[in-house]
Amino acid sequence: MLKFFYILMMFQQIDPRIYELERDIKFLKILIYGTSLAIIILILVIVLQKMTINRLRRKDEPFPPEGKPEKKSKKQASPVQEAKPPVPSAPAAAVKSKDLPDPGLVFKYSLADENTSEKLITIGQSEGNIKTYSTEVINDHLNIMIRIIDNRRDKDIYDLPDRIDEEYQIDLRRDGKVLVYYPGLEGYRQMGSREKIHLKTEPDPAGDPTFPVIEAKQPVRFRIGDRLNQDDKFTNGYFEFHLFTQDYDVKTTAGIPKTEKYFLIRLYKIYPGYDLSSPNDDGMFPMIDPFTTGR
Repeated sequence: MLKFFYILMMFQQIDPRIYELERDIKFLKILIYGTSLAIIILILVIVLQKMTINRLRRKDEPFPPEGKPEKKSKKQASPVQEAKPPVPSAPAAAVKSKDLPDPGLVFKYSLADENTSEKLITIGQSEGNIKTYSTEVINDHLNIMIRIIDNRRDKDIYDLPDRIDEEYQIDLRRDGKVLVYYPGLEGYRQMGSREKIHLKTEPDPAGDPTFPVIEAKQPVRFRIGDRLNQDDKFTNGYFEFHLFTQDYDVKTTAGIPKTEKYFLIRLYKIYPGYDLSSPNDDGMFPMIDPFTTGR
């Protein structure tokens, strides 16, 4: 019996501490939970205040700060400008009449330079060696390539004759319509896209036209223009050029006499003539209406 009372007294001495410890633990838990909740609420308040401040700042500051250019958003629409009707391009200034070629004009070429073995002569509209400025002609209408056939300049001096007669090959190429008339033929015919002429004493083995010289009285004649009718005559007009040669004597660097040739091209005729009152948009001139088919 005494033992029971002793145990009961011991229990009453320990129990108050245990209860106090449990109360402390519960208080700490409540304190921790409350502190965490307060921190979360504080963070939310800070975020909301920052968002509110930013919105107010954008409303109160419509213009960017001084010294900092405003950055345009990619989605921001550009200022609308009233569309203006396209201004029609003005026609190119017509070529002056003093720049137009006249019948009788002669162009002279040579291959006298010993470092030169070929020469290209081009008849065209607004480009080339001979410019017509005509709507009936295109650029590269007729190309005349002159080549030396047997250039003896590089041979040993002891292999050369006492006198040298230079021989030439003329390659003709056309991009436009051309009528050609070779010396000794009966009249004009349509020229092929490519033809050859040889200037030498011996006939050409391939049968190409060969002449020792081309005289001014019997030249190679070219008529160039735009459209041909069934009779091979130009309907709107044409330019007629005469090609002929002229001999002249020189001496090589070794002192050997040599006969070379000038190549001359004469503008013989412009039929029926330029219509200076009606240049096209490029400033080129048509022909006067002949009222008949070209002859």
